[in-house]
Amino acid sequence: MTYLLQNKKPIILVSLLFMFLTGWSFAGIRTPLYDGEPVEPNEAAIDRYASTQQIDADNEENYFRYPLSDTLFEPSLEFSDREAVTLKVGTYRVGEDLPEGRVIFEGQPSDFSPQVFTIRAGNVTVYDTDGDVTFENHFQERAGVMQAVADLREGQTVKVDGETSEIHAHYNKEDLLNDFDIKATSGPESSEFLRAGHHEVGKHIKAGLYTLEEFSAPRTSVIYHFTEGKIEVVELTHNRGGRPSPPELNGVMFKIEGEGTPESEDDQSNEVKKAVISLKEGDKLYLPMVDWLELKVNKGEPHV
Repeated sequence: MTYLLQNKKPIILVSLLFMFLTGWSFAGIRTPLYDGEPVEPNEAAIDRYASTQQIDADNEENYFRYPLSDTLFEPSLEFSDREAVTLKVGTYRVGEDLPEGRVIFEGQPSDFSPQVFTIRAGNVTVYDTDGDVTFENHFQERAGVMQAVADLREGQTVKVDGETSEIHAHYNKEDLLNDFDIKATSGPESSEFLRAGHHEVGKHIKAGLYTLEEFSAPRTSVIYHFTEGKIEVVELTHNRGGRPSPPELNGVMFKIEGEGTPESEDDQSNEVKKAVISLKEGDKLYLPMVDWLELKVNKGEPHV
């Protein structure tokens, strides 16, 4: 018996050391520490994020790489019958080098034929007259998006970067061969589909409560929600509605809800509850780096 205890003594000591290092105590797991100081969880912020995926105000600044323009609060512009404009690397002034109006930016696909093999990659940034950003997206298969909608206002500056970039600005959305808005009409009537860029509630999407149903994006992205004079940041995460973005999705195709293999009861019981967003008439949404976002009508009560 003494021999057995002597053999088990190292195991017991290692177990106690492990419990100490990982924060266990006889009363349970100890309070988390940051820089040696205890951290009290913000339960209200945790509950709000679980329901809406909205970032707490104390952490919002981490989601702004630069100031966003106040013009994003203004009503959206209209499409027109103007001819499309092709943008290469350079800087363009709206009202001088290209017309004002609502446009769909479209990236030129890469050419992987042996004779050419050109990878098209371009970044488009739009600045207001004060130098604040109104729009930015990277256009490239897989690594970026291929289409995004934006309002270009007179006096703004459009900057195109990338050695092989070729960006088409469509003022007439009917010009596109794979028109996203026509494709979206084949989706379920209870859903709204949005591409990357600028959208106005009441004009491009009805006001109401929506579930963040599904989206496709090359990386984790966000929704900048301009409402009542403030900007709310809603995170889009791949573990809550996101799906990979293969080339066919960059071509503005999506899977219609209800198609495919039916889920088992076990799968449904383990399904993560999806977040909701409440949109009011006149609100604006700015979606950077999103192939498409499906917002499903939710008939529940808005989260407060």
